[in-house]
Amino acid sequence: MTKQFGPCVLVEGPSWGDTEFYGRWLLAAAQAEAFWKNAYKDSEFQKQVDRVCIAYIPDFGISATLIITELRQYKTSLTIDLNTEEGESFAMMVAMGFFTFSEPRYQMTIPSHLTEMQVKQAILNFAQTEDAEFMLHPERLITAISFADARAWQDRMRAIVGFRENLCACAGNA
Repeated sequence: MTKQFGPCVLVEGPSWGDTEFYGRWLLAAAQAEAFWKNAYKDSEFQKQVDRVCIAYIPDFGISATLIITELRQYKTSLTIDLNTEEGESFAMMVAMGFFTFSEPRYQMTIPSHLTEMQVKQAILNFAQTEDAEFMLHPERLITAISFADARAWQDRMRAIVGFRENLCACAGNA
């Protein structure tokens, strides 16, 4: 997720080490994965989303785990290249409520009342981004920015977190 050159998104996670959030978010991803597996048993639904599964079969549990793992580099943010499997999963997870757009970034959120219908609709919407060359386009569903812009915003966010940490440390020593 760190070598991006195409359209990407900046994702802001919770406070570093917020294990309660991480746990609830991962459990919601596990639920989305269960809904997806169940929905995929329906042959009519399979036909509608077959293009999504050509290169790989999405796994929202794995995607969520990779996203949380990637947070370790910048502690509270990461960039995702939309031209990757993670970018495709991200686009579908936005529609499920795992991320909320707050310009210029997406904030990780815990979906409220996730249903199998929401998961199916998110995957169907993504399947419908297919173009004449049989390429899927996650950027049609979400707001993307350049990697350079994402990295610049990420550096600003990191500086703000560092400034706040230094203020707290100084206040504790006063």
